[in-house]
Amino acid sequence: MMAALLQWVSDGLVALGLLFITGALIGMYRLPSVLTRVHAAGAVPFGAVLVILGATLATGDPKLLLRGLLVAAFLMLTIPSSAHAIAWLAESRPDSAHEGARPRPPVTPTNEGARPPEP
Repeated sequence: MMAALLQWVSDGLVALGLLFITGALIGMYRLPSVLTRVHAAGAVPFGAVLVILGATLATGDPKLLLRGLLVAAFLMLTIPSSAHAIAWLAESRPDSAHEGARPRPPVTPTNEGARPPEP
């Protein structure tokens, strides 16, 4: 009885994690600019952690569960850091960050406090 319940819980965790990852992939494919794609990628670490926990929970091995938790912790630390680096680079290069948007005028000593140009 307990093994069947554990199997249902682990299958549910894997399915929910795959749902989050699928939503993030669709968002990264469909959204227009780099910054919105990075925002959509925010669901990937949570989905990956759910998949890893569900898969390791299904085995019932405590050593494998510990390794899965370590991998999940590594993903939770590295994926947001890399997404932040990508967003920072995209924001520093406005020609590639906002596809279809008007680029900002360059900041020079003569127009530092000036209003934005009229359309």
